[in-house]
Amino acid sequence: MNAQIRRADERDLPAILAIEERSFVTAWTDDFFRHELRNPISRFYILQNEAQIIGYIIIWMVADESHIANLAVHPEFRSAGLGGKLLNFAFKIARRNGAKTITLEVNEHNTAARRLYQKYQFALTGRRARYYENRDDALILTRSLE
Repeated sequence: MNAQIRRADERDLPAILAIEERSFVTAWTDDFFRHELRNPISRFYILQNEAQIIGYIIIWMVADESHIANLAVHPEFRSAGLGGKLLNFAFKIARRNGAKTITLEVNEHNTAARRLYQKYQFALTGRRARYYENRDDALILTRSLE
């Protein structure tokens, strides 16, 4: 699949919100995404297949650390390597910005995402009890970029 990554902008928000709502029980709101477009520590990108937005990633850069705040691929395009494409892009952006590590939280019950992160060498480094609105724990995963 010939999908391209580019910076997100306000015109992309309806498609991003549609993917978000199909991907997460507790979805981010339009206001959250609008904030990330202006947030100075945020790097917000979309994955596009021709004219269709099929995924997105938000990476926060703080000192020598990076954090994947949000990542999703449209359900119809999952299991095609696109999550990995977004992760590899995140690694490149994080390194370019001087990050030595990259972290994220994942729902303990999201086995598909956990398998993806394990494939890309993230290691379990912590747990946030009852982190999600439904009271599920979040697993904190970290990967070295050095």
